[in-house]
Amino acid sequence: MKLKSLCICMLLVLWGTTSSAQSKDLVSIGQPDSIYSKILNEERTIWVQVPKSANAQTNHPNKYPVVYVLDGGVHFLSVCAVINQLSPGSLPQMIVVGIGNSKNRTRDLTPTNVKEARGSSEWVKESGGGERFTDFIAQELIPYIDTTYPTASNKTFVGHSFGGLLVVNTLLERPELFNNYIAIDPSLWWDNEVLTRDVAAKVSREHYKNRSLFLSISNPLPPDTEKDIDVLLKDTSMNTEGLRATHRFSKTVSEATNSTLHFSYKYYENEDHGTIPLISTYDGMRFLFSWYKMSGTLVDIITDPTATAAALIQGFNERFEMLSRRLGYEVYPEEEMLNNLGYMFMGNAPEKSVAFLQMAIEYYPRNANGYDSMSDYYASQGDLKNAIVYSEKALAISGSEYHKNKLEKLKKK
Repeated sequence: MKLKSLCICMLLVLWGTTSSAQSKDLVSIGQPDSIYSKILNEERTIWVQVPKSANAQTNHPNKYPVVYVLDGGVHFLSVCAVINQLSPGSLPQMIVVGIGNSKNRTRDLTPTNVKEARGSSEWVKESGGGERFTDFIAQELIPYIDTTYPTASNKTFVGHSFGGLLVVNTLLERPELFNNYIAIDPSLWWDNEVLTRDVAAKVSREHYKNRSLFLSISNPLPPDTEKDIDVLLKDTSMNTEGLRATHRFSKTVSEATNSTLHFSYKYYENEDHGTIPLISTYDGMRFLFSWYKMSGTLVDIITDPTATAAALIQGFNERFEMLSRRLGYEVYPEEEMLNNLGYMFMGNAPEKSVAFLQMAIEYYPRNANGYDSMSDYYASQGDLKNAIVYSEKALAISGSEYHKNKLEKLKKK
């Protein structure tokens, strides 16, 4: 069913792309859902994408971290695209929840009420509903998602502009609500930079430990004009008000004494407020999960031809113990990864091959693929009896013509 051998380079590529395999329905991303909020007294539209591997038959429940995305009608598809492209090689597979807006976005996403902003009072007269909207997320939306979809405890919050403002406010006021935060060009100029006032003291508190924030800043000026941020920071016009406020917040957090927050920010000199979300999501996810991609000791062991099967399995187990610790729930190896490793070692290190294929069967006992692969292993070793035994097991599970024909060919040998 798989190639009989794979070089290390090809295997590493496969680990980065297994979840990106094309389906027959390329335009189907997520599904619409809705929830009635008693707190907001209105119906809210949401969009949800669940990894296809949620349907895999295993001997353990498939659970996934959840990414909550504000302005879901605008950003849901792009966040899904980034995660689908990068997982499971560089990111864990994740559920994505896009949160739709109501008619009053300013009300929902601003943390304080102001009488006037940007020279006008009409558009901000109902501002300051951010805490109430966060109550909706914490008390209604998250519990609904947790009871409806296969979620794990790890959660990420993503927002752009006013959405980024709410993301930062949630981090400062309720850091326990999410593990990770991505604030994309947030409107931190709001209410005379109210969120910057005591941020240094807040992020030095113990409960910001194991919390992460990635923040991005766009260039507010037209293309082919000024890009140097040091020059822009000296400008006093309204054009650069947002950049100056967000940079001031970022510098304050970066220089905070004894900060326990894992924090990074980036200025994108060639991106404006409208073009910055996609690249910020990509860079933000890479920052938040920089420890996820396989590297270091395990790669050294895999590429070392003298490494024993026991050392290889130990390194493999240590990686998933680390992932479980960092993500806060039990993480299991992907079936395709185990099968690829089994085939990679089948020709020159059979003891390593059988170890990984056995793991595939143990983790995915109700899938035919592991038994089919084990059948190939025994056939490669000249053990026809066991090759037939495992081929029969694969056929019993799948009932497919492929496995039926393969078994008949083995029996004729």
